[in-house]
Amino acid sequence: MPSIMDAPELVKYGETPDLVIETTERPRPARAGFWRRLAHALTKHLAPTPRAQYVPSCSAHRTFETPADLLARQYPTLYLRALCGV
Repeated sequence: MPSIMDAPELVKYGETPDLVIETTERPRPARAGFWRRLAHALTKHLAPTPRAQYVPSCSAHRTFETPADLLARQYPTLYLRALCGV
């Protein structure tokens, strides 16, 4: 299997390669109010919509019971036997 990396170059002790120091521009300061506007935009988009918060009051009191739930409540041993496949 071929090697992916090349063998490193040998550097003699006391001899250093030429180093290039890169100069970068200093970052500009943010405009006045930038962080406040950014925080407002993020909270506006992350907040749930009023439609998502709405839950009808009638559905909170009504519970839906499946036939398996009814069987488990009325006949627990029969439910366990049916669940285990006995």
